[in-house]
Amino acid sequence: MGLQSKKYSFWNHGVTVIPEFSPTTTGTDNGLYLRRGGFGAVVRQKVGTTNWFHIPIPTPTTLDDGRTEFRQAWLRAEINQEAKIKLVNLHEAISGSESRIIYTSGNVDYEGLSETFHFDLPHSNCVGPLVMSIFVEFCPGKQPGQVIFRGAGVHFVED
Repeated sequence: MGLQSKKYSFWNHGVTVIPEFSPTTTGTDNGLYLRRGGFGAVVRQKVGTTNWFHIPIPTPTTLDDGRTEFRQAWLRAEINQEAKIKLVNLHEAISGSESRIIYTSGNVDYEGLSETFHFDLPHSNCVGPLVMSIFVEFCPGKQPGQVIFRGAGVHFVED
């Protein structure tokens, strides 16, 4: 009888979302509105602006004395017609100021959706903390562009 790998899914709630550019942290006048609650985080900005939003992922590099590999990532979000998710990256911090992009969605146009997006990752040993970075464009429309970040996660397998 062969050994079977153990599977683990680690999620982080949308309330942890961090905007890269905001009036408070960078002095950027993008009209950022951010409200966090039990539902996740609601984000709005001025028409014609863009921003990166980051969700840290709890990251096991070892489990039960064995190395881990990442296999798949998820983003749970609700996007109205006036906002577009244009790019999703998964970064791994290696050491010091080094990081590597382990996944990029390439150019996408996710809008008017409420779902969990799935991203297949290259099977590779996990050596550092992960963060999902989401690039959003706020477009003209009948209402303000809005994204509700519900959460993000990664599926790990123990070696």
